[in-house]
Amino acid sequence: MPNDSKNVLQRGLENIHHPFSNFIRAQTTSSLLLLLSTVVALWWANSAYSSTYLNLVHTPIGLILGEFELQTSLKHIINDGLMVIFFLLLGLEIKREVLAGDLANPNNRRMLIFCALGGMVCPAVIYSLFNWSLDSQTGWGIPMATDTAFALGVLTIVRKKIPVSLLAFIVGLAIVDDVGAILVIAIFYTHEISIIYLASAFVLLAFLALANYASVRQPLFYIIGGVATWWMMLKSGVHPTVAGVAIALTVPARPKLTSEKSLDKAKSIISSIQKKTHEVDVLGRSEDHEQIQKVRDLSERASTPLRRWEDALDLPVALFILPLFALTNAGVVFSISSFMDSIQHPVGLGILTGLVLGKFIGISGACWLGLRYNIGSLPAGINFKHVIGASLIAGIGFTMSTFIATLGFDVQPNQLHIAKTSILISSVLSAFLGVLYIWIISSKQHNEVAEDL
Repeated sequence: MPNDSKNVLQRGLENIHHPFSNFIRAQTTSSLLLLLSTVVALWWANSAYSSTYLNLVHTPIGLILGEFELQTSLKHIINDGLMVIFFLLLGLEIKREVLAGDLANPNNRRMLIFCALGGMVCPAVIYSLFNWSLDSQTGWGIPMATDTAFALGVLTIVRKKIPVSLLAFIVGLAIVDDVGAILVIAIFYTHEISIIYLASAFVLLAFLALANYASVRQPLFYIIGGVATWWMMLKSGVHPTVAGVAIALTVPARPKLTSEKSLDKAKSIISSIQKKTHEVDVLGRSEDHEQIQKVRDLSERASTPLRRWEDALDLPVALFILPLFALTNAGVVFSISSFMDSIQHPVGLGILTGLVLGKFIGISGACWLGLRYNIGSLPAGINFKHVIGASLIAGIGFTMSTFIATLGFDVQPNQLHIAKTSILISSVLSAFLGVLYIWIISSKQHNEVAEDL
């Protein structure tokens, strides 16, 4: 449709479309939504309407077909269902980083893995020391995790004072961190296992991997196979979110056509369209419609299902699933007395010290050892001082830490309450310390440069 034929409404929508689209896709927006959901959950749980919050979270939702009955709470649907999509996206990001991202570079990969291991082991050890031989020992995995969305959101506050490569370093660090958290969930937070269902899940995963090898690219095939795998994993006793990562690893990462071949073919089709004497009418002429479709198909064959799925899931996860998880899981009854109880309880002390101090010691200590003994190298533009700032911000463990806490203390409501409270306190403190440190070192570097001039 020519520009001069556009009506007022069309022109008005076009004027706001790009700014709105940029706002929605910005990392800051997803972080703000996550923060807003957390604040709303805290307010709701501590307001006069707290009973409505509990009723909503524990509302039974189900399906009844004759003798068949499937019923669970809204919270379980989100934690065991929608969060699988979040873990699927994590798995896609992990696979891409290993194949073509920062983890593809051997030196960077060694350093990231070494730093991430330090950032997982040290907090777990600190927590275990505070909770040794207690029932709460089961929560040792809580301070291991880093919340990527919140960490990147906090870094945007000082984004003009840090190198862009530090953002990539934090993402890589969080991805390795997530791999560790997923393994911990799969191995240590699984209580009873049904061998039959677990074997069925592995058979389905092997079938999906074989389809990938056979160059099957239809999304519906992987969706149906993925849902079946998730169901088998759910029935097996292993937490079904692990299925999300496993399914992601079977998604094809290779294009069917090389970019050169697809570009040549697309040029040929476009050239034939341009040579036509009549105006191209995609709606009225079937041959024109078919030509345009061929260009579309070529672009799809030149891209990879992994990147397309990652792009398709990015916004729903950031704008819907993670905020919904925060809304249903962050509603902690908060008071001065509960605050004091949390920071004095072994669970609270373990989480607070593990996330704030353990992440700092583990990541920066591992980085220092890695540089000293030439185990790996840091990305260009990053020095050890930047890593110290990243290690402080890595103590923001909100989403993954809360998720592990719900698994570890599922039948211990008092411990779960203390854990959630401590996670919130630790995340806020880590964010403050990280931003403050980066601000100070950036100001010092700026002053030194000014003095040299």
